[in-house]
Amino acid sequence: MKITALSAIPITRVNHKKKFWINKSETTQDIKYIYIPFINYTFFRQLCIIVFSCIFSMVWCMKNSKKNSLIICDILNVSMSTSVLLIGKLFGFKTCGIVTDLPQYQFKEKKGKHFLIEKAAKEISVKFMRAYDSYVILTEQMNDIVNPNGKPFVVIEGLADIKMGERERPKKDSKLIILYSGGIYEKYGVKNLINAFKNIEGNDLQLSIYGAGEMESSIAKYCTQDPRIKYFGIVSNDELIEAQQKATLLVNPRFSKEEYTKYSFPSKNMEYLVSGTPALTSSLPGMPKEYLDYFYLIEDETEKGIESKLREILQKSVAELSDFGEKARRFVIENKNNITQTEKFLKIFSQ
Repeated sequence: MKITALSAIPITRVNHKKKFWINKSETTQDIKYIYIPFINYTFFRQLCIIVFSCIFSMVWCMKNSKKNSLIICDILNVSMSTSVLLIGKLFGFKTCGIVTDLPQYQFKEKKGKHFLIEKAAKEISVKFMRAYDSYVILTEQMNDIVNPNGKPFVVIEGLADIKMGERERPKKDSKLIILYSGGIYEKYGVKNLINAFKNIEGNDLQLSIYGAGEMESSIAKYCTQDPRIKYFGIVSNDELIEAQQKATLLVNPRFSKEEYTKYSFPSKNMEYLVSGTPALTSSLPGMPKEYLDYFYLIEDETEKGIESKLREILQKSVAELSDFGEKARRFVIENKNNITQTEKFLKIFSQ
């Protein structure tokens, strides 16, 4: 199978002042990566992506016109996916849309200099979202919105790297570490988790928080109030994996009543499971029922409810926690790895 990936590197004026970006294509493990050249100013960057996406797509379509090929697009990459979709349709190629989030929730339309761009991006994405021939979606509930015409689709909520099954795991920390990683937002339940932890006694306890978000400025206050709370910010993926494996319990306190949770499967839930450390989460409506046996579940999503659940889990023996985490790890490594999930994805091509 030959794969060509068309991409625009995630550079803007916010993170780099270089004005012109021209990157050579490269091939890694039989995948050819083509990087779109662009002028690093908001409007011109998008214009370059649209123009060069059309050009590169036309060339690719002409070279592959007699082959059984498929065009796959990330629908949230609006400038590129819309251009590639239209060219693919023009040349009669089958198209598949990957939907990891709904545009209605992805684009916030905040006022400011980017307001019109974000508003246009959302409207274009919603308009063309239903034009693909098949779909890869994150949750079953997405299908009613994305695919009302009943085209072929597959639900792939995430995937675990099968190599993680071979990775040597470090010994657990001597402390009882409760770990959260991800967006540091009150709407994700982080404040509830912190306040719940503060009410639990024990000098051998630690709450480790990794990530970034609007609560960063207030985290220092919490760390001062309770030295057992440690904030590590953003670290490398290897550091985070090791921290998760050394922890006693991983927590995702995201509220399940929010409308968007029907259309999301947090990637951290998959990361938590593959670590082999037991995980506590709310029962998100977008999470398939087959996962419920592999998480400790938050029934009451208030501070008191989270506190009660933390106390209950921390009273369990080391052996019981280890067995629970290992069972979850085996489940995702064996059933949700990158190979088995890709096989599910490939099956929709024949429909």
